[in-house]
Amino acid sequence: MQQKFHAYSHIILLCLCWYIISSFASQVTKKILTIHPLPLFLGEFQFAYTAFLACICCVLANKFPSFCRRFPEGTFPQYHDESHPRYQRNTFIRPTKHLLLTLLPLSLFQFVGKYFGHMATSLVPISTVASVKTLSPVCIIIIQKFFDLAGPQLGGHAYVSLACIILGVWIIVSEDGRDTSRAGLVAGARDSVEYSSYGILCAVSSMLIFAAQNVYGKGVFTYKQENSNRFDKAVSPLPIYMERKGNVIIPESIKYDKLTLMLYISLVGFSLSFGWFMTWEYSTIYNEITQIGFGSIPWKLLFLNGTFHFLQAMIAYQLLGEVSTLTYSIANIMKRIVVITVSWVVSSRRITANQLLGLFLNMFGLFLYERYNNRRKKVQRKTHL
Repeated sequence: MQQKFHAYSHIILLCLCWYIISSFASQVTKKILTIHPLPLFLGEFQFAYTAFLACICCVLANKFPSFCRRFPEGTFPQYHDESHPRYQRNTFIRPTKHLLLTLLPLSLFQFVGKYFGHMATSLVPISTVASVKTLSPVCIIIIQKFFDLAGPQLGGHAYVSLACIILGVWIIVSEDGRDTSRAGLVAGARDSVEYSSYGILCAVSSMLIFAAQNVYGKGVFTYKQENSNRFDKAVSPLPIYMERKGNVIIPESIKYDKLTLMLYISLVGFSLSFGWFMTWEYSTIYNEITQIGFGSIPWKLLFLNGTFHFLQAMIAYQLLGEVSTLTYSIANIMKRIVVITVSWVVSSRRITANQLLGLFLNMFGLFLYERYNNRRKKVQRKTHL
């Protein structure tokens, strides 16, 4: 009982930290893109800074065993246990063909998802972007059905819950659109009204991309030993290798620690987006630096945003490895609800009854879905007994 409570409290604490950091990160991102609207440059900086912080953490973990042991197994390479089959003598795992092929889809998801997410944040309110991303469970279910992945059989309660989520998002986005239109007409800023629909389209695109990343990433970031010998296309869509045990050849998916994944995802993502950055935004950055100087770039906000981004990624990777895809999606939706609420408070805008109704429908949809999911799991346990 005590062990079960400790496991629940650990997940709750991770989620609370995730929500607080994400709320601050969203506000900083909006500030950066308002005063310096270059989404590709922001994405490149995040990739580079995340890789730098991952390198520092790996160096510290390799040099100081006490620092390494403060984190769960699978956070760092196996530096200090020579008997472990994954023992790592060097600070960094050498890139292999298998590693790069595994991470290429994730890096591509990150690059494209970041671009659309940053573009949406620069064009529409934070609450709009965050509310659109609460549609991710719907997309995950569609992806699982489309690719014939093992997923939950949906019942009436599930459909009602998903309908509540969709309706809640529609209400919030509609109300935010009205507020943006009123503000644009009062200020005479017609561009903000004109391009709001494109901002919503970018938010939807980012949500779709990250939903697909969550389905794929579940298998990549699940490190626990009891899952490592189980190859299931529903949770582990990874390349496999054939391991010989005696005369039997057993397929097994290779698992990597989270810091190695973070390092190489950032490096590959940086490389994938570098050409687009040089084509679209490099000339703007170059002109700013030559005419105004390095002070034209909001470096303090960029470093603060990069730190928040790194911490978010660490917590998200930890959750992905400990909970199911849909549970992670629900935790992610709750994070979006917190971000929406904080954005309304920070913006000092008048909160309408319709916005509160949309937020309530989102939360009610989540409550229904969790009840349905728990009931389904109990039925499955009784069936297997």
